[in-house]
Amino acid sequence: MGTQRNRSLSPLRSPYRPHHQQGRVEGHVSDPEVKEQTWPGTLMVFGIFTLLLSFWWVGEKTLISYTALGRWFALFAFAGNLLSYKGAGLRLGMERLEWFLFNLLAVGPLLFSAALWVNMLVHGPEQLQIVQVHHYGLNVKRYWIDHGVLPPGVPIEKATDLAPLAGQKNNVLGTAKGCLGYVVITRWEGADSEKLEPVEGMHPFWH
Repeated sequence: MGTQRNRSLSPLRSPYRPHHQQGRVEGHVSDPEVKEQTWPGTLMVFGIFTLLLSFWWVGEKTLISYTALGRWFALFAFAGNLLSYKGAGLRLGMERLEWFLFNLLAVGPLLFSAALWVNMLVHGPEQLQIVQVHHYGLNVKRYWIDHGVLPPGVPIEKATDLAPLAGQKNNVLGTAKGCLGYVVITRWEGADSEKLEPVEGMHPFWH
């Protein structure tokens, strides 16, 4: 009687366990095409390093607002996620989260950095001008962001153009339009009237 009473008071247990619940107990259910690999993580680290270097070095030489830079980065970073996961990420052996992070931290930064470097290196004719430096450490990019224009200067056609600013502290500012449409700072250095060459001597990448 005691045994029967204990059996009657014990809760009924169903032997059926849904597949997704079993997966939660034993671990996440992984697709057989997902692989254990290290190269995506390596590219993510490399992408972050490349992004920081390009933003610090090339971004400061490109006349583009930081807001626009952020928008371009977001476009490159999330464009890859528009591709089908099964057609791209899964074929590369990645999980969904890994595929998202791969586009965000590897594909996006590398494409974004490549665009910055190409726009800076492949540019049109260089335009030179002499800019009077009123204080030490004038930042051309910061001046452009604050005022919307470059620091005022005298265009250089020949060495005699330095006469109006003779005896003052001046810098040579060189700018050119990059192949992607953004103006880049090609040079920012101290002026020496005896060493300046005419603009006609410049050899741009394209016209």
